[in-house]
Amino acid sequence: MNPTIAPAVEVPIKDYRASLRFWHWANALLISLQLITILFQKVIVNSRSAVPEFQQAMSKNNITITTKQGGAFAHIISERIWDWHIYFGWALVALWVLRLGLQLTGPSELRFSARLMEILRRYRLAPPADKGAAGKVLFAKTTYALFYIFITIMVATGLIMIYEDTAFFGPMHHTAEEIHNVTMYLIMGFIAVHVVGVVWAEIKEDHGLVSRMVGGKGPNVKA
Repeated sequence: MNPTIAPAVEVPIKDYRASLRFWHWANALLISLQLITILFQKVIVNSRSAVPEFQQAMSKNNITITTKQGGAFAHIISERIWDWHIYFGWALVALWVLRLGLQLTGPSELRFSARLMEILRRYRLAPPADKGAAGKVLFAKTTYALFYIFITIMVATGLIMIYEDTAFFGPMHHTAEEIHNVTMYLIMGFIAVHVVGVVWAEIKEDHGLVSRMVGGKGPNVKA
């Protein structure tokens, strides 16, 4: 007899608890705000483009400022934006702690590690005809695991950058900043793949997925 995928009674492969839905959408909002602050700081308030605009605007009022003065003005605005980046970063730290708490203290059958192992088990037991579908689910859940790793790296390197003036974290600042920047691009890549995957699933395979991530689903439905 060919092995088949056993129905998930003890370990559901999806989790729509209110706490996890809150984490999902709050995390999406904070990451978006973080990216917006970077956009403002690197593009909109970039000194090379902003200073000439400051000088031109001031000249309309017959006020002349030097490039150095314009740069100081741009630096003040950049610092304000960076402050907001840090505020959003602290909120992201709080969400990271919340997600870790859900993993460590939540019902064992609903922990991410348990759901990942269940999906891996189903993939291993799937008959050849169902390997493709089971593999897609395993791939999607594995990308979530990578995302959690990326968030952990972002939180850790962000904290190092915030406390760069301390003797312990100071020497790590440059390396942490480089890792932080690279991880940001990885997260952006994940978001792009995630959005495309969700839209595809909503249209082709898993109708109502977005609705369930907003409003949840009945507790009697396990998978």
